[in-house]
Amino acid sequence: MICRIVNKTHEMAADAERLKATLAIESATSFVKIYYDFVDKMRHKLAKLYMEEASLVWNGNTLKGNAAIQKFYEDLPVSSHTITCMDSQPVRDENAGGQSTILVTTYGTSSFQERKQLFQQTFLITAENDKWKVVSDNFRFQTVVA
Repeated sequence: MICRIVNKTHEMAADAERLKATLAIESATSFVKIYYDFVDKMRHKLAKLYMEEASLVWNGNTLKGNAAIQKFYEDLPVSSHTITCMDSQPVRDENAGGQSTILVTTYGTSSFQERKQLFQQTFLITAENDKWKVVSDNFRFQTVVA
């Protein structure tokens, strides 16, 4: 009888983890679409997608605060992003202070003033008032090594 209870508890925990992973994929997919639409078409509203004290590391250069991040993006040339790959995973609640948090990684092509370049971007997003907001953002152009 004890073995059955333990197995049932393990199955329920596995089901809960699968559900969290599925919700992370759905949430991240939606967030990524919104995020790159803002970057490419509505930079003047980009601060809304970042926590007030968020950080951005752009090719090794660090910015702090959603207003500074928005200003940085507003100063960049017009852009277009195409996402080729995306991955996401939920962050365990005990590692995020009980806050719903997702690690999101994207890979694709960005164009700034006709200059196309591969990029990789990693976000840590967390739920705030039923909306996903960026806590931490790391953007890196990629170079193909022959």
